[in-house]
Amino acid sequence: MNRFLLTLLCAGFAGLLVAQTVPSFKYQGVARNSQNVALTNVSVGLKMTILNSSNVAVYSETFLTRTSELGIFSVNICSGQNPQGSCSTIDWSVPGYQLKVEMDPAGGTSYLNMGNSPILAVPIAVYAAKAGSVPGDTDPSPTNEIQQLAFDNATNKLTISQGNNVDLTPLKNDADADVTNEIQVLALDTVNSILSLSKSGGSVKLGGLGSTIWVKTASDLTHQFNPNAFIKFSPSNFTLNFGTGTAYKLNSLGITNSEEYFPDNSTNLDKYAWGNSIQGYQNGRYVQNYLRKDKDTMFFMRVGGNFVFPAPNSTIINPLSFMNVTSLALNGNTPVNVTSAYISAQGGLGTVANALGGRPGGALTAAIVNNVLVPYVGLFNPTNPQQLVGGIYWDGSKSIVNANVKNFWMDHPKDPTKEIWYASLEGPEAGAYERGTFTLVNGEAFVPFSDHFENVINPSTLTVQMTPLSADSEGLAVIEKTSKGFRVKELRKGTGNYKVDWEAKGVRAGYENYKVVRTKGVDTPRPATSNDFIKLD
Repeated sequence: MNRFLLTLLCAGFAGLLVAQTVPSFKYQGVARNSQNVALTNVSVGLKMTILNSSNVAVYSETFLTRTSELGIFSVNICSGQNPQGSCSTIDWSVPGYQLKVEMDPAGGTSYLNMGNSPILAVPIAVYAAKAGSVPGDTDPSPTNEIQQLAFDNATNKLTISQGNNVDLTPLKNDADADVTNEIQVLALDTVNSILSLSKSGGSVKLGGLGSTIWVKTASDLTHQFNPNAFIKFSPSNFTLNFGTGTAYKLNSLGITNSEEYFPDNSTNLDKYAWGNSIQGYQNGRYVQNYLRKDKDTMFFMRVGGNFVFPAPNSTIINPLSFMNVTSLALNGNTPVNVTSAYISAQGGLGTVANALGGRPGGALTAAIVNNVLVPYVGLFNPTNPQQLVGGIYWDGSKSIVNANVKNFWMDHPKDPTKEIWYASLEGPEAGAYERGTFTLVNGEAFVPFSDHFENVINPSTLTVQMTPLSADSEGLAVIEKTSKGFRVKELRKGTGNYKVDWEAKGVRAGYENYKVVRTKGVDTPRPATSNDFIKLD
């Protein structure tokens, strides 16, 4: 009995390569020792012999191949070394061929007979390859079936050589052989507003377009509703005329304190003017704008800080805008009361005041947080107006109060000359707590939360602290925490009956991702500027 075994995986044909002279087919097997253990990663010698139905060798060859990690080897029969005979001369149409397999597990030529395997799959491709030379084709010419296709313009017939023809006259029924007479020219008669086609193609009148109110004269373009109301655009300026007979010419698109805009005749007192001045408090200075309306004698005098009306007890119906005003009075003493007032944003940025009580530091303004323009009410550094130091603002989803310290204060109940100030406890999360006292019964208790605490807290963030009010306590453990409350048991299987103080803390629901460390001026508010407003508008 052989000490080595060979397990046949498959013996079949991978197919015939027609372009090759010698056909081959694949053989695959597993090399094992006498204990049926695969011979892995070793070189083995093989001798393959093809036997006919009479067990006579018609072809043999040898291989030196290497097994895989599973002991598998694969060779192509009819492509080995030391061939004896020729695979191409084997008549595969005759059944009964077998493959005799011999192996040397040491990789040499001392072959051990592993047995014979019948070749069940006849290599059809090799057998069929002989069909090209089988006699019986009485027409050996490879080209005599090829025919040519031709069209006769005179007879309109499509003909194939050595064959038939077809008459295509019914398909060629165009009585007009001219290839250009269908092309026409489209023309516009601008005098009579007629659009027509050449070669008697017809025409259409385009009347009813109306006259234009745009007039081009030399390099000027005028949009004219009537002779007294127009806008004229010139290379260096444009002119406005509102129908009063007097035009106002603008040399630039901006209106400065050196120009005035007249909605009426220049001799009429009904006119407006815009300008600016410099206003300051303490040692600071800043530019103020003003509006003047002569006819109603209404002035906004920034330098003096006065707002002058035509007569005492005047009533202003139209909207007014007060910007950076330290005081407002009719005569310097009597305050002006503005009821149902709508305070507009200065410069579109939302600044109502940046000095409260005549002193810098207070701000009703706009700020930028995470590239979002938000309202801000608070304080800024008196020496640095770009540094906000505390206030309240809206970050797009919630209101936020920020300060260096947050306090509670009350009058001292025993000393009227003093006050009591407490500072708020701080931490890196938006937390909430609830506390109380419960009674342990037979070593167990369930402590329910109040309805409001249950709705505020995220139960997955809960921590619980307990203080037993008994020296005999074995210690306590929280064995369950839910949004409804928590369950307690005494340690060491205790059965105590006593009171326990408790406190539960957790993060408010919706504030789990509270950001502690923030990028200055990005995650934190900074005063908005006109550039921010233009960019975010």
